[in-house]
Amino acid sequence: MNSFRYIPLTVRNGFWNMALDEAILRMMIKKKSPNTLRFYKWRPSTASIGRNQSLSAEIDIKFANQKGFNVVRRITGGGAVFHDEDRELTYSIICPIKFLEHLGGRKVLDQFEIITQGIIAGLMIFGLTPEKDVIHCPAIMIEGKKFSGNAQVRKKGYILQHGTILLDLDPDLMYSVLKAPETVSKTRMVKSVRAKCIGIKEQLPNYNEKKLIESLRRGFEKTLGIKLIEGSFSDEELILAEQLVKEKYSNLKWLKKYE
Repeated sequence: MNSFRYIPLTVRNGFWNMALDEAILRMMIKKKSPNTLRFYKWRPSTASIGRNQSLSAEIDIKFANQKGFNVVRRITGGGAVFHDEDRELTYSIICPIKFLEHLGGRKVLDQFEIITQGIIAGLMIFGLTPEKDVIHCPAIMIEGKKFSGNAQVRKKGYILQHGTILLDLDPDLMYSVLKAPETVSKTRMVKSVRAKCIGIKEQLPNYNEKKLIESLRRGFEKTLGIKLIEGSFSDEELILAEQLVKEKYSNLKWLKKYE
């Protein structure tokens, strides 16, 4: 059975969260880091945009700054996301693409779904009944409403996939940070989020974060056929991540790449 390093829940700012994901990927490409699954939260709340998006088209920078939120550009694709420090759990998994191919994931979408199946299996252990869907990118639903979006980047035979697990929703705050499309009003976007998205706490009268994370951990082990061994970031990963925070993720040149 393959073993993966499991890094327990950490809480960091947006620059560090993205830098750590990239640092693990880079070190894995150099054969200096093991296959890794980790969970994290964001403090302060952070708006992230996909690697090819325009900052000014997606984010209300003035509002984000007034609230003290971080704004970051990811190296993964997908759309703009508001990561609420009180209402979201995020996972990331970094491993060789060949590992997913051995599990039957020949196509990109198949590989996406093999990983998201870990979340589905974990939430079933937790007592929920999620199902997969594709809305722009692979998503996970409960009762027809989205609670998880996912994005990935692939480099030199390795994959980084990370995604959100919505615990609760504040659509008005979300679309005060994110900009609605030009042809759509904020009010309409807020109504749309309420109609189409859900936080998993809504389905759980006795929510327990530790039990949720343990269920997700077991779900990934079951789906991927792996053993998760608890570990921590290496010194090399932390040094590289700190460099990436300074030179990339907190750097306006990277953030405003397409302005």
